[in-house]
Amino acid sequence: MLLEPLHKLILEFLEKTDRPIFLTGKAGTGKTTFLRYIRQTTKKNLAVVAPTAVAAINAGGVTIHSFFQVPFGPIPPPNEVSRLTEFSAKSFGIDKTKLIKCLDLLIIDEISMVRSDTLDYIDRALRFIKGSNRPFGGVQLLMIGDLYQLPPVFQNDWHLLGRFYKGPYFFDSIAFKTFPLLTFELNKVHRQSDPQFVEILNQIRNGNISQASLDDLNKHYNANPDEQDLTNHVTLTTHNPLVKAINEERLDQLPGETFTFKANVTGDFPTEAYPTDDNLVLKQGAMVMFIKNDSSGEKKYYNGRTAKIESIEGDNINVQFLDDGSVFEATRENWENTKYTLSETDQKVNQTSAGSFAQFPLRLAWAITIHKSQGLTFDQAVIDVSAAFAHGQTYVALSRCRSLQGLILKQKVSATNIITDPAVAKFMESAGAVTLDNDLLKDAILETERLRILDFFDFGSIRNGHQQFKRILSELLSDVALVDEKTERSTNLIEQKIYQVAERFIKKELAQLIQNKTEVYKRIQKASAYFSPLLTDLLGKISLIHQSFVDTPFHPEYFPTLNQLLEQVENKAEVFKILEKNIDFIEVSLNMKTMAASYKQVDGWKKKVSIVQDIENPILHAQLENWRKRVAEEKKVLTYHILSDIALAEISAKLPRSLTALSKIKNVGEGKVGQYGDELIKIIKSHLGENDLFG
Repeated sequence: MLLEPLHKLILEFLEKTDRPIFLTGKAGTGKTTFLRYIRQTTKKNLAVVAPTAVAAINAGGVTIHSFFQVPFGPIPPPNEVSRLTEFSAKSFGIDKTKLIKCLDLLIIDEISMVRSDTLDYIDRALRFIKGSNRPFGGVQLLMIGDLYQLPPVFQNDWHLLGRFYKGPYFFDSIAFKTFPLLTFELNKVHRQSDPQFVEILNQIRNGNISQASLDDLNKHYNANPDEQDLTNHVTLTTHNPLVKAINEERLDQLPGETFTFKANVTGDFPTEAYPTDDNLVLKQGAMVMFIKNDSSGEKKYYNGRTAKIESIEGDNINVQFLDDGSVFEATRENWENTKYTLSETDQKVNQTSAGSFAQFPLRLAWAITIHKSQGLTFDQAVIDVSAAFAHGQTYVALSRCRSLQGLILKQKVSATNIITDPAVAKFMESAGAVTLDNDLLKDAILETERLRILDFFDFGSIRNGHQQFKRILSELLSDVALVDEKTERSTNLIEQKIYQVAERFIKKELAQLIQNKTEVYKRIQKASAYFSPLLTDLLGKISLIHQSFVDTPFHPEYFPTLNQLLEQVENKAEVFKILEKNIDFIEVSLNMKTMAASYKQVDGWKKKVSIVQDIENPILHAQLENWRKRVAEEKKVLTYHILSDIALAEISAKLPRSLTALSKIKNVGEGKVGQYGDELIKIIKSHLGENDLFG
């Protein structure tokens, strides 16, 4: 990729600061290409997430729902009481918690489709896992997308969310108000070169198209074009059923034999993320579109390049490209379902493959939904936006075209078809894109260091963790007085000698000295010498409390909560041991990641605890347990008669999306599938947040 000065400045902000960044730009300005470059070159531990399965596969990441185990449906912001219990130490599982603790950078692609309540949930989850009260737990955010394109899906949940949020966009979130966002806008359009068409698209994007531009656009209206003129055109429309009908009808009209090519799916690859049909039906003469860039590096095809099937012999497919008439033999491509893992040797967040999908990178292309056309480019297209129902749809459809010359409108475009949300225009006007400003970078570097220093002396997570530990003990023993007695010393130590002293230190000393680096470093070293032995003492006191209750009855949250508290105290103690000797933020960061990755769990009641701690997708597992309990009560039988614990754990881990896949789960079988299969699949799909509105 050829880097321009703005690209280089963004990379410096990513490498040298923790500032949240919003990277935007018109359609065709290279946002996705730059995302790939960042992934390949950054030294930070990163994860890439996206709001839909298809967007996640295209971005080389995972869905937001799977990475953060976001519950399905609306997520109202918790009140002060429910906030304390929204997450527990066993909410995310050991491996996912370790991974997120080592995360430096979170990239959210297609941010325009991320709802405000979802972003707030991510913020709270990261604060909880990272043990930091900074926005997103101190993880740097890079949000990529064009707000003038497709919006979040919110209508069905707005009766509830509307009580808490001004609007559905990410900038309406509560978290958004807590951090200064840097906005960078890529302006160079690579897709279109015609100045007239670029200007029309800009006016549509901004929602203020002139009558003269509408007239120029509508010169391409043709209600009944000759079928011969549409031979090489792709039809873009709003709804999936119409697309399916057009493609099937045109395929049926072709003479000759039908060929079916079956995909090779291995491991875990969700059906909703399939990039094309797993049973791809083609004929000679069919119009197809490549749905992936050429992975060989030869650039023979790209995502969106159209062609016709010239011949099919066995497993060999020859196509003729529509743009230059050249002939090419298509080969199968491979898509990976990404999974993030943490290396125990160097604490790097690595991408691994959870599953793969191998298929010819082709899709029938007489028609495609506007939703699925996002990111594609067409030389010739038939567009119908008369039924546009959402902000940005008309802009997305028209901006797929390379030029006006290749455009045919089935209906004239009117001002009513151009739906632009005023809230988006207002936000973009106020956001103010960053220019090439090195002073801003210097200030951001200083601010990043200041926030990291304040993080060292933030004991809020230890305080909250200790309170949570006391709550679990109270539930376990049903004796609040006894718990208060046993935890009195640790409570006083945290409140009086650690938390309150740290608060005074931050307000009275650090706030005044923050510009004087030499003096600040001296005070940090002295403060570290004060806090280090206190934290060691606190570790001992918590261990004594644990030993005094080790023979009490089992509570599923006891050991996860205890381990979370012990790990937080150990990490903080290690930080101050380093700072007491030398102010080295890089060493501190590396040591914190090492400790997060290598922490050894206290594992009394091993057999019972392992069942709780090793569960994948614990939120789904809890939903399945509630369902099993309800069904057992209705049938007046014991819960294991419905489904065993092993079966629930396997379902939570493997996430079957069909009755066939469910029947293959250990201890389920066809009998149970016949009784409960439909209910179980519905719960799983609800948890994954599947939505077929746009197709």
